[in-house]
Amino acid sequence: MPKKLKLYVGFIIMLGMFFIYDTFPSELHIDIFRLIFFLFLSVAAESLAIPTPNQRGISVGFAVGFTAILVFGVPTASWIASIGIMLRIVKKDGEYIHIVNTPIYKTLFNGANIVLSSGLAGLCYEALGGVPGQLEFINILPMLASIVVYIIVNALIMSILMTILSGDSLYKLLYTNVMWVVKDYLALAPLGIIMAIAYINYKILGVLLFFGPLLLARYSFKMYVDMRNMYLDTVKALCQAVEAKDPYTQGHSQRVSELAYKLGQRMKLSHRTTENLKLAGMLHDIGKIGVDEHILNKPGRLTDDEYGKIKLHPAIGSKIIQEIDFLKATADIILSHHEHFDGSGYPNGKRKSEISIESCILCVVDVYDALTSDRPYRKAMTDEEAIEIIKRESGILFNPIVAQEFIDMMGYKGEVEKVAG
Repeated sequence: MPKKLKLYVGFIIMLGMFFIYDTFPSELHIDIFRLIFFLFLSVAAESLAIPTPNQRGISVGFAVGFTAILVFGVPTASWIASIGIMLRIVKKDGEYIHIVNTPIYKTLFNGANIVLSSGLAGLCYEALGGVPGQLEFINILPMLASIVVYIIVNALIMSILMTILSGDSLYKLLYTNVMWVVKDYLALAPLGIIMAIAYINYKILGVLLFFGPLLLARYSFKMYVDMRNMYLDTVKALCQAVEAKDPYTQGHSQRVSELAYKLGQRMKLSHRTTENLKLAGMLHDIGKIGVDEHILNKPGRLTDDEYGKIKLHPAIGSKIIQEIDFLKATADIILSHHEHFDGSGYPNGKRKSEISIESCILCVVDVYDALTSDRPYRKAMTDEEAIEIIKRESGILFNPIVAQEFIDMMGYKGEVEKVAG
């Protein structure tokens, strides 16, 4: 483990331990049976976390932790939430992951993260007038503020960790992490409030009655994730169908997808736009399904008629994509990814501002990967040679702003020619 990572993990663990020590009450008054009951709910909820792409997951444990904040306050709520995540048992890649087979530093880091997130959220709730065990309408503002604090603290701790691991921008990761969880937490918060009201009025029986809707929410999340995974599997199958016809482009769609996504993030496009770029990159050549294999794999120069058939693939691809609901937003990106900044591209001869920024991004990364890959009619160029072509064609084939951002992203110096759009 890198020294910087060790120091950060150790710092968060120590900070979590200090928070527990500092907030530990001089006199502890709590019903052990009820504490064990909430600990069981917390472990159960965290164990039902749904794995998602990018090493993230959707957990309904927040609802239980939020209930504990409203019912017990600090520090009890932070104990319940942190023990829940440390003792969880989750299935990953066919294997059960639990405290026994997980490195102790990971377990303690996760626990400390939740201690700090829940603890500071609880302190915020009480500082703004919220009283644990007493819920009134005027508590709405403290509740909302505590949710915001929880989301920001949790996202900040994880974003710094991911920055150390990946070297990516802290701001970008923080924004992505917050956007990832905010909708889920806001959806789960009402269930936490309802369970808190049920506990205050009807004790354990009341909580059990409303734990069912929490499990239903978990089931809905799982259905969403399973549907999304099915969509992504569909995309991959379509890409494989294209690459089976044109073996020289194996891996091309995946590389274009990754580069387009990174460039979109670098240019601070919205989360939805960068996700569309990722999908469009995967599918930008899907229209080649409608092009004869002997044209795609021809080792020599194409005739005008053959090149004319190749030029049909963006329109064919766009038409295919328009028939699939969850991919419709990428159809226009795919249609215009061979349009050129000076209007010399195809299929519609668009120019400058007529071409969407997403299509401009896809155009640059597509050409770069094509240039640096072997093709039937030539060997791959070096990265430096490809970058020089992008510099030279900026303002002609490529949007100069996009071209400059791409060159900077790839770690090359030098400015492209600035052309007014």
